[in-house]
Amino acid sequence: MKKTRTRWPIQLVIMVLPALSILNLPEALAESKPDEIVAMDLLTVKEPGSQAESRLRVIRLTTRSGAKGYGDYLDFGLPALNAEETLARLVNRYAEQDHKKDIFLTDPSMRAVGVGHTVMGQTAEQLLHAQPVTGLGKNALFHREGFGPMWQGPGKSALVIALQAALLDLTEESGPCRVRLCPSITIDQEVNGKRRLSTPDEMQQTVASLKEAGFTAVRLELAGVLEDEMKARGECAPYRYPQEVLGRIDRLVLASKKAAGAEMDVIVAANMNLSTDGMSFLALHCQRNEVTLLENPMALRHLPEQGETRKEFIQPLGFGGDYHVLEDFAQGIKQQIGTVLVPNAGRIGGVTMLARTADLAKDAKLKVAPAVQGGPLSLLAVARSLSGRDEVLWVTSPYQDEWLKTDGVLKIPLRMTQGSLVAESCEIDETKFQVRRIAQAETTTKEK
Repeated sequence: MKKTRTRWPIQLVIMVLPALSILNLPEALAESKPDEIVAMDLLTVKEPGSQAESRLRVIRLTTRSGAKGYGDYLDFGLPALNAEETLARLVNRYAEQDHKKDIFLTDPSMRAVGVGHTVMGQTAEQLLHAQPVTGLGKNALFHREGFGPMWQGPGKSALVIALQAALLDLTEESGPCRVRLCPSITIDQEVNGKRRLSTPDEMQQTVASLKEAGFTAVRLELAGVLEDEMKARGECAPYRYPQEVLGRIDRLVLASKKAAGAEMDVIVAANMNLSTDGMSFLALHCQRNEVTLLENPMALRHLPEQGETRKEFIQPLGFGGDYHVLEDFAQGIKQQIGTVLVPNAGRIGGVTMLARTADLAKDAKLKVAPAVQGGPLSLLAVARSLSGRDEVLWVTSPYQDEWLKTDGVLKIPLRMTQGSLVAESCEIDETKFQVRRIAQAETTTKEK
C-alpha cells in the first residue's frame, strides 16, 4: 500500500510538468531512438513587417538525430504565463502516443486516443480513474475530465495544426502538392481602434489586388462589425439580418464581384449562426449576386430545419465550419443540409481528420473546401494532405498573400501557379526569428 501511494503522485507530477514525457529515459535507451523528440522551441518574428508576421508563432521540434520539424499558427489565445507550460504539455501528449502520422484531436467533451490507447488509456485509468467509453470501434474514448489539466481552451485548434505540420515534416512526408488557394478577407476594417464596414471602393480595390496576385477565388467574411451591430440591436444568435443590413452586404458583394470578374470565384461566409429564414434570405441575395458559395454555420440541433430550408433556394451552401467530429459531418450529409463540406482543419483535429472528412465528401459525392487558420507551414501541411483529391475545390486561409512575398519569413516563399499552391517543401528563415526553449531532454547522465 505504501508503494502505491508513493508511485501515484510521482506519475501525476510527470504528467503536468512542462516537459516531454521522454525526458527521463535512460541514456542507453535514448540512443536507440534517433526519432525521439528531445527539444521543443517557440519562435517569434524579431521585426514583424505585417500583422500576419506579428501574430505568427512557430514551433520547432528536434529529434535525437538532429532532424527538425516546423509547424506554425497565428493566434494562441492563452496568457503568457501559461503559454509555454501548455505548449510543452500538449506536445508531450503527442510524443506519448508514439505514432507521428496518425495524430488527431476530438471534440471539446471527449478525447480519443485511438492507436495510442495502450499508453494514454493506461495513464488515464491509473492516475485519474477515468472509465473508457466502449463500443466505438478501435478508438478508446475518455471524458476530458479524466485528463485533469488537459487544456481545451482558445487557440488549441491552430496549435494542433502546428504540431502536426512539425511532426509530418519529421516523418519526411514532404511530397509535392497542388491545391487551389482562396484568401479570406473581412468586409470590415479597424480604424483608430474602431471597426467599420469597408466601402465598396475599398472592397473592390482589395479583391482586384488579390486577382492581380494570381488568386482565382476570394472569401468574404460577414463577421466583426455586423455581429457588433446585431448585438447592439439586442439580437442574439441565431441571427436574421434586417433588410437594411442585407442591402449593405449586397453593395459590398457586388463591388467584390465586379472586381473579381468571371475569372474569380466569390464566396460569402456568414461566420455567424444565422436562423433558417435568415439563411434563406441571405442565400437568395447571394444567388442574385452570382456568389459561388455561401457558408453558414448552424448548431447541430438545427440540422433538420436547415435540411428543410435548403429546399427553398438553389444557392450552393457550405456547411460544417464549426463541427468538431466526423459524426457531425455524417449527420449533416444525411440531412442534406448543404452541397459543400467546409471543415475547419484545426477544429476537427488537423490533417489526419481532414483527410477523413474529405473521404466522407467523396463517398457522398460532395465537394470539400476546407479552411485553415495558420501560417505558411500549417497551410502547406493542410494543402499537402489534400493534394490530388478531385473533390477539393480550394483551401481557405487568411494572409495567404503574405507567404508569397520574397522578403518574408520564408527562405523560399510559397509558389502559386494559376491560383494553386505548388510546392514540395517549405523552410523558414531562422535568422528572422527569436528562439525560446520550451523543453529539452537530458542528454548526459547525471553525476552521482
